[in-house]
Parts: sequence; C-alpha cells; structure tokens
Amino acid sequence: MDDELRASGSSTSSNTTASGGVTTVDSADVICGCPEPGPETIEVEQVLAAEMRQKVVEFDMFVPEQKPDIEQVVDVYVKDVCIKSVDIIPNKVIIRGDLEVKVMYVADLPDQPVHAFERKNIRFTRDIDVDGADPDMKATADVQVEYVDYDFHRRHDDRKVHITIVLKFWTRVLTTTQMDVYALTPVDEVGVFESNKASTSSDDSVSASKFTDDTVSASQTGGGDIEAFSPENMLVTGPLESTAGMNMSINGTLGSVTGNNVNVRTGPGTNFPSIRKVNRGESVTIKEQAFGWYRVVLSDGSTTGWIASWLVDTGTGTPVQPKG
Repeated sequence: MDDELRASGSSTSSNTTASGGVTTVDSADVICGCPEPGPETIEVEQVLAAEMRQKVVEFDMFVPEQKPDIEQVVDVYVKDVCIKSVDIIPNKVIIRGDLEVKVMYVADLPDQPVHAFERKNIRFTRDIDVDGADPDMKATADVQVEYVDYDFHRRHDDRKVHITIVLKFWTRVLTTTQMDVYALTPVDEVGVFESNKASTSSDDSVSASKFTDDTVSASQTGGGDIEAFSPENMLVTGPLESTAGMNMSINGTLGSVTGNNVNVRTGPGTNFPSIRKVNRGESVTIKEQAFGWYRVVLSDGSTTGWIASWLVDTGTGTPVQPKG
C-alpha cells in the first residue's frame, strides 16, 4: 500500500490507520486523485516590438527565345510573393523570400496575338532594426506588394522589360516569459460554446459579417473565373485592365465595421491592448494592412488603431487571412 501511495504523486500528508489488517487512508488526494490547488508555471508570449519597412526590387525580364518580339506591354503583375525565412540577429530581423512576376504583351506580328512570359524565384532580402531583439527570441513577418511598374523602350530593346516593385514588410518580435498561475476549483458545469459558421452561397463567397470577434481565424475565400492560357499565346475575349503603374496600397480605402464590441488595438494582433470598442456600422478609413489586420482611422478623425480585417467590410466581401 505504501508503494501505491508514493506512486500516486500526492504531496499532501495523509492520516493512515491500521486496524485488523485493514489500512484506512484519510486523504481526499489519494482517494479521488485530485491534488490540492497549487501554482503552475506557464509560458506567455509578449510582443517586444512591431516594425514596418519598405524595399524597392528592380530587375530586367527578357522575352524567351521561342517567343516573338514585343510591340506593346499589356500588363505586369506579381503572381506570388512568399517569405522563406525570418531570422533574428542582435537588434535586427532579417527577412528573406522570393516572388514570381508575369508579363503580358502584344506580339510584333501581323495578327498581334497576346503572349505572356514569367520569371520565378526572384529573391529579396530586407533587414529591419528592432531594438532589444535577440537570436533566442521568436519573430514573425508579413509582406505585401505596394506598387508595380515597368519600363519598355521598343527602340532600344524590343525584348527587354525593366520591372520595379515596391514591397512593404512588417515584423513582430516576441519574447517568452514565465508566469505562475493557480488552479481554481474543478469545473463542474459545462458552458455553451457558440460559433458562427459562414453559409456558402452560390458564388462561393463568405460574408465578413459572419465573424464577430477578432480572435476568430477567418478563411481566405474568393470567387470568380480563372482564365487559362497556353504557353504560346493567350486568347483575349474582353478588355484588359492594367494594374501596372497603379498604387497597390489600400491606403484611403473606406470600410465599415461588421460586428459589435469590436476591439480597436494598439497593434496588429490580439496580444496588443485595446484602446476602444466600436460597433456595427462604424465607418473607418483604412491606412495599411499587416498580419491580416487593418490600421484604421475611426469616424471621429482622431482615433487611430488596428482592427481585425475580417471584422471590416470594404465592399469586396473577401476577408484577409491572418499570417504569421
């Protein structure tokens, strides 16, 4: 019996009485296996700093040998941008990644077909100063395309396009601290868990109004037809709207809050303190975006803070998925 008592792991003393070969233990810990409430050490992540920087990426793209010369560039756009690694050195965060760019152009041929070519694995590196950052800490990063432009001079070289891309980077450095917490009495009542499930409509879109809490992870959804193309040329059935030369930033976009008691926080994440709460219908002006959050100016024109993007309707119906 003593071995069994020691194996139970209880540190609470017990009164043991032996009578007639029967041992009685007056200890609730041993009988029910529930230890007395005591301190428990947990690890908590805190944001040391959140910083933003930009980077200009410039390079040349050349038409592959098997394709015809360029008569006119139709559009240049970034197909994909991806962060490959986030490293920390003393007082600095280094972000590395690559992107993929596609060029659409009208060929210098009698029937003027539209061709396309692309370039993959265009690497970029951005270092961001963060005071107090240490290699033992954890860092996350986000990147978005702010601006895309090109230069094409047919008289100089009808097979070369010079590309200029402006990227915006955000990084957060997290520190881990240990805290002692105390367990409360056992839970003897099960509460009701409520969740909002977005209904899927015929156009496969999800309404941002289905989410009412900035701790909900919103799914990235979208709709519309994807137009396929062959490696040789593309059939254009309608007018093309060029995005090159346009500011890709969301600065100045108007939005409306879709939930009640929505937190306006000091930074892009639930671990930043709330400075105010707003309700459904509150008009906001979006200034920038990071980690799936919007930095907004409220309708009073003076309050600035961060709101989860899936709680803001910008008229597109597509919430932004959080990263990092």
